[in-house]
Amino acid sequence: MKLLKKEWLQLLILITPFCAAALLWDKLPERFPVHWNAHGEVDGYGGKVFGVIFPAVLNLGLALLLGLLPRIDPKCRNYDDETKINVAGVFKIGRLVLTTFLTCVILAICANALHRQFDMTRFAVSALALMFIVLGNFMGKLRPNYFMGFRTPWTLESRTVWMKTHRLGGYLMVGCGFLLLVESFFLPARYYFLAGILPVIVLIAIIPAAYSYCLYRAENKDQNPAH
Repeated sequence: MKLLKKEWLQLLILITPFCAAALLWDKLPERFPVHWNAHGEVDGYGGKVFGVIFPAVLNLGLALLLGLLPRIDPKCRNYDDETKINVAGVFKIGRLVLTTFLTCVILAICANALHRQFDMTRFAVSALALMFIVLGNFMGKLRPNYFMGFRTPWTLESRTVWMKTHRLGGYLMVGCGFLLLVESFFLPARYYFLAGILPVIVLIAIIPAAYSYCLYRAENKDQNPAH
């Protein structure tokens, strides 16, 4: 009962695809699109089990894994109770966001299977953009750990570098998320990946990594002025 009260929203998100599958099972076709390429074209088909049940089970596994990681993270073991609560809280939010994203994708696959005019590619890009925006808002609050965030050798080595890098990375994720959201409404589907998703991923990966390296170099230079 305590778990139900504490995790009711997460449980609701996880059971939604299974409920949708039960309600729509007889209405879903035997085979329908389950994968789209970088140009927004269907390049993979599957049945009800592979298209709905399998990703719903994966979503459940992801939730369990993300719930377990803060407990086994060696970097968190030496933290005070307040910091442990902070890390667990941000992980919980990240878990909710990621599982919500996957649940929405599963429901969108069902909607596309029933109504082929449903724009699956535009929906997926918009959902990805919203995920970046929400996660970006919490990046600056995330404390050092081995499993989530901008984990470069320099952020893991210095708490100061970690915090400054995640503050910048959070702003970057939010900004790129809004940019991607705008692009999802105006770009043709065939340009989503090359002009939208790929540049955003590159920016989010490279800029925080380079920034953390520069911060670490500057920090070490201040601590060892003779070198």
